[in-house]
Amino acid sequence: MGNPTDPATDMGSLISLTHRSRVAEVVDRARESGARIHCGGTIPTTNHLGEALPGNTESTAYYAPTLISGIDTDAEVWREEIFGPVLVALAFDTDDEAIELANDTPYGLAASAWTTTTNRTMRAAADIEAGCVWINEHIPIVSDMPHGGYKASGFGKDMSQYSFDEYTQVKHVFIDQHEDPHHEWQDTIFTS
Repeated sequence: MGNPTDPATDMGSLISLTHRSRVAEVVDRARESGARIHCGGTIPTTNHLGEALPGNTESTAYYAPTLISGIDTDAEVWREEIFGPVLVALAFDTDDEAIELANDTPYGLAASAWTTTTNRTMRAAADIEAGCVWINEHIPIVSDMPHGGYKASGFGKDMSQYSFDEYTQVKHVFIDQHEDPHHEWQDTIFTS
């Protein structure tokens, strides 16, 4: 954690103090409802090496990476997009349950699944309802592949050749060019 212009920095601050307060409040409410905070859940003043972060807690929006467990699936920290360094872990007993948990959200921008079993890899990739599913990785984005969400995380794609569809209006036009009712229709597709 540190100054984003420093090559040694892996994580900068959040976008604003207001947003940092929102993230902290969500984590605090989870803690108050009985969730277990394994790490983080604080506004840090130093990085992991004990070095002072740039600025101070009143002028920079750093928030410690946070891992939470022990919540119900109706908890705010599980249901809402936080847009902060907060990860919620839920245990599952079967792959069916894991897929159900992954899809039990109105959102679907991205997901990751972690496994060493090829069949589980393929099942996760096919069954998780997200615009991008990473296996044993999280966040790599390449410009020649589409990026965009499912459900309330949006529609359409940016990046890759699929993004051109967002700038195209497709119209299917049927034209009967003859008065003969037995003559076939001509189909035309226009794009602009």
